[in-house]
Amino acid sequence: MGNLSKLKVGMISLGCSKNQVDSEIMLGLIDRGGYEIVNRSEDADIIIINTCGFIESAKQEAIDTILEQALYKKQGKCQKLIVTGCLAQRYGNELLKEIPEIDSVVGTSRYTDILEVLEEKSRKEYMGDSLGYWETLEQDPYRILTTLPGTAYLKIAEGCDNRCSYCAIPYIRGSYKSRTMSSLIEEAKG
Repeated sequence: MGNLSKLKVGMISLGCSKNQVDSEIMLGLIDRGGYEIVNRSEDADIIIINTCGFIESAKQEAIDTILEQALYKKQGKCQKLIVTGCLAQRYGNELLKEIPEIDSVVGTSRYTDILEVLEEKSRKEYMGDSLGYWETLEQDPYRILTTLPGTAYLKIAEGCDNRCSYCAIPYIRGSYKSRTMSSLIEEAKG
C-alpha cells in the first residue's frame, strides 16, 4: 500500500444504529488496511460521511454535513471526500453531479469495499449494488466500536420485503436478509 498506509481517515456517522454498525465495520477495515483513524476533520487526509436518507430532516442533515466537510478540501488538508450510506444509495449520481467536492459515493451494499475506494486515485464514481458486504457481516465482522464501553449493537437483519408505499427502506437497504444464528453468536462472543 506504500504511502497510502500513512494517510489519516476521519469518519462522521449519521442516522440509525444500522448505520453505526456499518461505520464500525468500515473503521475496522480501514484500521486493518493500515490507515490512521482520526477524530477531527481538520486532521484528516480523507473524510468519510456515512449518511442517512430516510426522512427529510435526515437528508438535510446529511447534505449540510457534506457541504460543511467539503470546506476541508478547500481550506484544510483533506484530499478526498467520500459519501456512504443511505443518502448515497438513494441519490448517488445526483450527489456526484451536484456537489463536485465529493470524490466517491458508496451505497449501503458496497461499504465493505471502502479500502478499494480509499486507494482509488482519481475516478469519481457511484458504487451501487453488491452482495459482498453480507458475506463480510456473516464471516468477519471486525469492528471498531463507537458505543459506550460494555455495549455494542448486533445487526441481525437488513432490508425489508413489505414495500409499503410510504417507506424507502427496501429501496435503500434491499430485500430482507437475516443473519445466521451462528454468526451472531460468534460476533456477540467477540
